[in-house]
Amino acid sequence: MPCNIGYKNVVRVVVPSPIPQEFKEKIKPPEIDQELLQKIGEDDPEFLAWSRNLDVRPLLEEALKRVMAKIPAEGINFKINSELLLEAFGRFFTEKDKRRMADTVSRVSSRWQFEIFGIVAELLDYRVTITERGGEFFLEAEEEGKTHPCDYFTITKKGNDATLVFEHFKTRRALEIEKAKFVILAHKLGVKIAFRESTITEGSPFPGEERLNEADRHRHGHKNHDHNYS
Repeated sequence: MPCNIGYKNVVRVVVPSPIPQEFKEKIKPPEIDQELLQKIGEDDPEFLAWSRNLDVRPLLEEALKRVMAKIPAEGINFKINSELLLEAFGRFFTEKDKRRMADTVSRVSSRWQFEIFGIVAELLDYRVTITERGGEFFLEAEEEGKTHPCDYFTITKKGNDATLVFEHFKTRRALEIEKAKFVILAHKLGVKIAFRESTITEGSPFPGEERLNEADRHRHGHKNHDHNYS
């Protein structure tokens, strides 16, 4: 749950939704920002090596499976093709059928993209809840196995505009690293994220802890941990 503890980052981004009419075009995943790669390489080289070798096909297929469990797609077949793009195909006989199918394909593609965000959060060891209302998607992620306050972030998306909010991080560096990991994995799975603006604020210290000065933050802000990824 959100509260005014630790470091918080609100990021306004643009996440272009897949265009149904262009499903079969060759759309390459975006290049990953070299600054992000360098930042991760300094703090967590094991994560960087793991992410580079990650097999994304089963993850994309799992995201599509989750969508198909929520959205009826009668008469339309969806699949992840050999180029790791979402494809939709089917037959229609009337203009009404065509409009219905186009609407379904649009809903599936938007939801599929957001389910990918959920899988990225799960890869980073978060418990994830996704809800949708009126075409607006909301994702809430809390650090797995931890009690409040724990690392926490939300994503709100409607159309191409989205807001990412990262909260409860003990240090600014930890917040930046976690955000970088999220962006790297999202890019790895083909979701484009274009940053527009970002603000970082510092809330109250964690319960039982005194606020550290800048020298202490630099000295104590790095911790060793295991990922246990498979």
